[in-house]
Amino acid sequence: MNTTADGILMEDPPLLTDITLHEDDLTQEAMTHFSYHTEILHAFETYRRNILENTHLTRIGRHLLFSVIDNLHTNCKKVLNYAAENVELLSGTFPIVGPLTIFGLPRSGTTFLYNLLACDPNCRAPLLTEMSVECVPPIARSDSVKQERRLVATKLARQRREKITGRSDEMVAAHPIHAVEEDYLILRHTGIYIFLSQLMFDCQSDTDDWLNDLMSKDFAYDYHETFLHMLNSLDAPRSHWLLKSSVHSFYLDTFLRHYPQAKLIMIHRPLDAVLPSFCRTQLTAVNGFFDEADSISRDRLMKRCIQCIGKMVELIMKFRAHRHDQSDQSHNNIFDVTYDILIKSPIETVRRIYGHFDLRWSNEFEAAMEAWIRENPQGKQGRHTYSLSEFGLTHEDIEAQYADYINLFLRSSATDCAQTNQLLPTNEQPESL
Repeated sequence: MNTTADGILMEDPPLLTDITLHEDDLTQEAMTHFSYHTEILHAFETYRRNILENTHLTRIGRHLLFSVIDNLHTNCKKVLNYAAENVELLSGTFPIVGPLTIFGLPRSGTTFLYNLLACDPNCRAPLLTEMSVECVPPIARSDSVKQERRLVATKLARQRREKITGRSDEMVAAHPIHAVEEDYLILRHTGIYIFLSQLMFDCQSDTDDWLNDLMSKDFAYDYHETFLHMLNSLDAPRSHWLLKSSVHSFYLDTFLRHYPQAKLIMIHRPLDAVLPSFCRTQLTAVNGFFDEADSISRDRLMKRCIQCIGKMVELIMKFRAHRHDQSDQSHNNIFDVTYDILIKSPIETVRRIYGHFDLRWSNEFEAAMEAWIRENPQGKQGRHTYSLSEFGLTHEDIEAQYADYINLFLRSSATDCAQTNQLLPTNEQPESL
């Protein structure tokens, strides 16, 4: 039995063995206005077929994955219907500045920086309650009653998963839950879901074809912009939007086509920490999906985690080289931060970011950051532990494979980023601390 937000007891539904994905509840207006709806359906249908074909999944794992894709597709259709019915919101304008956007490799301190930057009362970061469980109609941040109702629904969904799997949500230690969340949750509505892609696509293959499939979803940013317009139409920021996701590293050119005024913050952390931390996080995420003794699925997932980081590094390097080659000053809209300096001097790091992008600093903002740091000490929601050896990684192999990235951005994590930027090509001005 489960208890709803209204205190009503409900019986647990039977485990799903398959689902039917459809567009019966997508209006004709939405289909006409958002032609990419067919690509979204195809993305989720691909996941559905792969879930059925994966013989390594447990009954619970199959149920959870079917629930995930069904809920994501349902949310997407509701948003498209709402946007088609309120099409005037699409012609609204975003703030002149930004969005201020954090990207880079996962497990690099992006969440920490994101929560600090979100302390600025003049900015606006999407809330967890706006992007999951219930997305429409949009509600104002100041509507505490409705926001709390959605937060309760989010917590209940997590509790249902814990009950089904019989395990506590260890992901909280790896990725703590906060009021603001990364806009990657918006992209998930369209079928961009790295975890599912790693887990499912071409599950009998060790190639990186799954990455090619993932990177073919540029249409997701059409939806992303529509979603942000929806939020902006009701509750716009006074200064700028704040976004964050490592997934943007796969689509940076596409992102900038949709948000040409974006200010980009790129965080760099030593890869001998990033790689094992990312692998451990993804392994934690599959708790309950596979049998604990299933080494085949574990090994394939680890291989794909490493492929994922490798592809991100490759695309980031290409993007930065391209920005350098351009004759305009677009590279000045990028600011590099190293993880070590961020952790050592977080508020000073944010001050330098604001100085670089000429954003307004306030005492209220600084006090809010200090309070957030006090109230959220590292490890507050659990400890996330990992090592190179448990994933067959070595310092030497990492140094050799990622030498160009390390030399450009991580020559010395103990030095100021401004010194590190001396390694950039002569025509590229310092973009960081």
